[in-house]
Amino acid sequence: MKKVFRDYDQAALDAQYEQRAWVPHADDIIRRFGEASDEVRARLGEPGTYAYGASAAETLDVYGFSTRKALVFVHGGAWKRQSKRENAFAAETFIHAGAAYVALDFALLPSITLPEMVGQVCRAIEWVASNLSENVFLCGHSSGAHLAASALTRVACVRAALVVSGIYDLLPVRLSARNVYVRLDERLEHEYSPIRHTDRIRCPVTVVWAEKESAEFARQSREFAEKLKAPAHVGNRMNHFEIIETLANPRSPLAKIALEMIA
Repeated sequence: MKKVFRDYDQAALDAQYEQRAWVPHADDIIRRFGEASDEVRARLGEPGTYAYGASAAETLDVYGFSTRKALVFVHGGAWKRQSKRENAFAAETFIHAGAAYVALDFALLPSITLPEMVGQVCRAIEWVASNLSENVFLCGHSSGAHLAASALTRVACVRAALVVSGIYDLLPVRLSARNVYVRLDERLEHEYSPIRHTDRIRCPVTVVWAEKESAEFARQSREFAEKLKAPAHVGNRMNHFEIIETLANPRSPLAKIALEMIA
C-alpha cells in the first residue's frame, strides 16, 4: 500500500486519528462525563452563563465565581462534538482550590471553519481575563488541547496552561480522513499547527498524554513537549478519554499537576 505519512498508508493513518478505533467504549466514558457534570450541578446549582461573543454558540459557564483565579476548560470532541454542559465534571477540583471553573462553548465543525473556532476560543479567554480574573489558567483535552495551544500562540493573558492528549501538528490531519470536515489546506495547516509557532507562546505549558493513546497521538504530545522544552507526563494504564476524567479526582496525578499549576 502507498505510504501517505511516515510509515502509514491511508487506512493506517486514518485509524491513528480516530480515537474510537482505539477505545471502543468511548461513548460510555463520554456519557460518564455528562453524568458527572449533572451531579456537579446538582451539588453546586446552575452556573452563571455569559456571552463572550455575538453568535449564539459563544457562551461560557462559570462555576464557583471567583475573581482570584480562573481555570478555563476547552473540551474535546474531534472539533465536532461535545459541549460545555458535559464538561463540568472537574469543576469542584478547582473551586475547592479557590478558582472559578469556566467551561467554554464554541461553534463546532463543520458549521464554522477551524480558524473561526480558534478565534472564538481566543475571545472567550480574553473575556475571562477582562471580566472575571486576571489570573487565567488554561486546560484543553484532545481537539480542545489543539484549540488551547493555538490560543496560546495568539493571546498573552494566560498565566500557565495544561494540554492533555492533543494534536499540535495538523499535517497528518490534513492527510487523513478527518480533513473531509476539518477542511485544511497547506496554509491553514501551517498557521494552525501550534508546534510550528512555539516562539509565540508566552507562558509555561505542561503536556500530558495517556499511555494507551494511538502511536500518533503519543508522538504529537511528545514532540510538542520537546519543542517547548516543557514538562511532560504520561497517564499510566489510561486511554485517551479516561485520562481527562481523572481531573475530577483532586488526588489523581493529572489533578495534582493542574492544582500545582494554579497554586
